[in-house]
Amino acid sequence: MTSSLNLFEQALQVPTMEAVIALSERVQTLEARPEGVVYTAYRAIDQTLLIGYTEALSAITTEHQQRDFELVEARRGTRREERLLLLTLKEIGLQSTYCEGCFDAEASTLAHLQQLGWPLGRLRNLRVSKNTRKRFQRG
Repeated sequence: MTSSLNLFEQALQVPTMEAVIALSERVQTLEARPEGVVYTAYRAIDQTLLIGYTEALSAITTEHQQRDFELVEARRGTRREERLLLLTLKEIGLQSTYCEGCFDAEASTLAHLQQLGWPLGRLRNLRVSKNTRKRFQRG
């Protein structure tokens, strides 16, 4: 019975998030912020995801490159959408790592982001090595 409920919950996550995002966009109006984008960046050395919102993608890309993050994908979006995603991830039980918007690039995190409609690009196919993760955690 509980596995059926879990399947229903997972099946409803994407349409629910899409409806909430669509409603938020109408209230906030993307026309007011035409340069606003939500994005995902990835740092391979420690397998860290960085998700966020910006109105100046080129500036943020340069800043992230200095920290060895590579922009993976971005799409038009709103700050409200980013906040809602971060709140949802927290409610699911995913904790950010060293800064808000930074998460371990684990399979479960990527699955949740994909279900919630976040731009992931090539990360949809990323396979995270637990041995690599442990090596970086030890120092």
